[in-house]
Amino acid sequence: MNIHEFGSRLRFVAQQRRFLLLIFYIAVIAGLYYLPGVFHPHSVEEIRLWVMGFGVWGPLVYVALYTVRPLLLFPGLLLNLAAGILFPPAWGIPLLLLGGLGSATLLFVMARTGIGSTFFHLHGGRWGKRIHTYVSESEQSFVHMLWLRTVPLFPYDVISMVAGCTRLSYRIFALTTLLGMLPGAVAYNVLGDSLGSNGGWGWSLLLTAAAFGIPLAIWYFGGERKKLFGQEACLHECWGKII
Repeated sequence: MNIHEFGSRLRFVAQQRRFLLLIFYIAVIAGLYYLPGVFHPHSVEEIRLWVMGFGVWGPLVYVALYTVRPLLLFPGLLLNLAAGILFPPAWGIPLLLLGGLGSATLLFVMARTGIGSTFFHLHGGRWGKRIHTYVSESEQSFVHMLWLRTVPLFPYDVISMVAGCTRLSYRIFALTTLLGMLPGAVAYNVLGDSLGSNGGWGWSLLLTAAAFGIPLAIWYFGGERKKLFGQEACLHECWGKII
């Protein structure tokens, strides 16, 4: 067997492996979605009641639920708000960060082990290629990934999968995910706490607006936007690609 035949065989094996992993992931997601008895919350109140039903194990259940959330196909916003209602901020903030890192890690690993290339090929488009290139710049990968996590414009799960398609190290991915989530985690916990106590709405809404608005304004007007989308890019183009 010559070197070319050996290389072709390795590529074939890799393609078969990615295909089998893709089928496995689809089967798991479909099973979790359609099997009876699997928890699929539609409101913050459903999450609150379900987690409280586990008593002292509630915090661990919350983190576990957040970790597998991408497979259950429901928005993370429900869990973000639920953290502030279920737990005091001293507990809710680290639990939200742990759960968010868990779900991001799950998608990162799924992308890196095979499903990412298929996802990127089918749904990446021009916007996905720009994000891929932006994250792949080794000298600025930490700063760029931190912007993608901090600015609320970018969809959390999509960024996790795109990052998994690059050579970005997991250490940088995890650290920027935690740091980028921190302002939002604080804001969501304060907001959720005010919803649960029926007080302090004004300050909590102001904090939430600052946590998301300030990074967005700095990113958009500070020149970082041009590094990602070019001179002609605008917020409307970016949002249009996302939705």
